[in-house]
Amino acid sequence: MSTETIRVASLSKRFSRERVLHGIDLTVDEGEFCVVVGPSGCGKSTLLKCIAGLESFDDGDVYLRTRPAEEVPVEERDIGFVFQEFEETLFPHKTVRENVAFGLEQQDTEYGDDELEERIDEMLELLSIEETKDDLPGTLSGGQQQRVEVARQFVRECDIMLLDDPLADLDYKLQKRMELEIRRLHDRLGSTFVYVTHNQQQALTLADTLVVMNRGRIEQVGTPREVYSNPRTAFVGRFVGDSNPFVATVADVDGETLVLDAAVGRMRATAVGDVAVGDESLALLRPEAVTVDDPDRENAYDGTVVGTTYTGEETELSVAVSGVDRTVQVVEPGRTAVAEGDDVTVAWDASDAQFFEDLSVAGTETIDELLEV
Repeated sequence: MSTETIRVASLSKRFSRERVLHGIDLTVDEGEFCVVVGPSGCGKSTLLKCIAGLESFDDGDVYLRTRPAEEVPVEERDIGFVFQEFEETLFPHKTVRENVAFGLEQQDTEYGDDELEERIDEMLELLSIEETKDDLPGTLSGGQQQRVEVARQFVRECDIMLLDDPLADLDYKLQKRMELEIRRLHDRLGSTFVYVTHNQQQALTLADTLVVMNRGRIEQVGTPREVYSNPRTAFVGRFVGDSNPFVATVADVDGETLVLDAAVGRMRATAVGDVAVGDESLALLRPEAVTVDDPDRENAYDGTVVGTTYTGEETELSVAVSGVDRTVQVVEPGRTAVAEGDDVTVAWDASDAQFFEDLSVAGTETIDELLEV
């Protein structure tokens, strides 16, 4: 049976007259790696700071291990917080080792000096900064400085770790390496993690539980596979992963299948929510669900390949289809014999295309706005 570590209940927050959090409800269980993902300005960092006690809130409650957070003394909260603005949190006059050791100096511990030194050495080695242990932060690269801040928080082995987009400013290769290191640290420590990011791929990679936020509200909570495969709203489908969007109107309902009028012509799709004939919304289609030259599928349209990109693991195709403003994106595994300029048929089944009753939880987005997500 899972044990609740963090619970946020009906949490609301305003900055001046602007409400940035709208009645947030969220539970994070013990040992869970929870990732909160959303566009810049959606309120995810504010939520994290409210949980940490670094930001006040106007309504609602935050509970730590079932106790109201305001009743838990600071020394008993056992929370580590990794900031995105790490340059401001490192001590410029202390060496890397001294900065990491500072984290341990701030907590009561039963460890002896030798064991503390061993923990520091282990963390420096795990994050590949052992060779910089005698250097000052100002002499390090941005990536190295970020790892020092991560090491300083993780060496404390806190019960709850809150991370505010800590990899945002790192280059791609270092991001991927740090993702693995942070996930490995989580699995070793068994702590409860809440990790905020705007990076959808990072969120899908790291999360046990994925929380999608938008305009101060939670759009969906689920496993990465659930959120990616079965988005609750069109916003979630557009924001998490890649998708082909089609503006469409319901022309007919054929059992569990919708018949849509779209720019490509008639399209068969499945409904997400309650929809009726005449409804206009977005139908979304994942690129990996589209096949080339398979005309026997339920939806098939002729087009011309206008771009190919080989990424090493797959080939991304852009196909221009008559009547459609946007190219249809196709992902094929490995290399493909299809080349730019080839005439092809792109096809998918009704079960692959999802037509949404709700554009978003708040219902404030327009179709045009979601096309730009």
